[in-house]
Amino acid sequence: MERNLRALPSLYQESLHHMAPSTRRGGNPTKVSGSRARDQLNVAALDARYNIAAVLGAWAEVVVEERAVPAPDRSVTSLVRFLVHHLDWLTAQPPAAEFADEVDGLRLDLVRVIDPEHGNHRPLVTACVVDDCTGSIVATPQYAGSAVQGSIGCSSGHSWEMREWLTLRHLMNRQREGVA
Repeated sequence: MERNLRALPSLYQESLHHMAPSTRRGGNPTKVSGSRARDQLNVAALDARYNIAAVLGAWAEVVVEERAVPAPDRSVTSLVRFLVHHLDWLTAQPPAAEFADEVDGLRLDLVRVIDPEHGNHRPLVTACVVDDCTGSIVATPQYAGSAVQGSIGCSSGHSWEMREWLTLRHLMNRQREGVA
């Protein structure tokens, strides 16, 4: 959850470049003589940018009200910094799973805006393979050209490097066969 939170400010900033077709990075807008400019607002980018501020602001308000602490300013960077600072408290509250889902949803929405081709890949979530661990493994792929990078971590704190994926996948399959 902390990784997802910390990723939001840079994704939010990057999404600004996807608000309209002519502002996308790497674009080469060509004006043909006599043609009209047809810049259209990217509504998905606008929605994602609005939602991130609204959702993070709402969770910050919960912290402010419950913990009687001063509110952060309403910038995405400040809201994320504030929520990360109070993350231990937030994760100990009953709506922690809802908070985690909303943060993950915000991150996915921004990734879809920035890179629609790869933004539809959902992270894998499964039971942890470490003996007696009740946590869940979340594998979050990130794409850099044709290379897959990212992170694999357990909600209880275990983590693996992406290069360990095949070994980890084998352990997950063995665990699943043991349950069956």
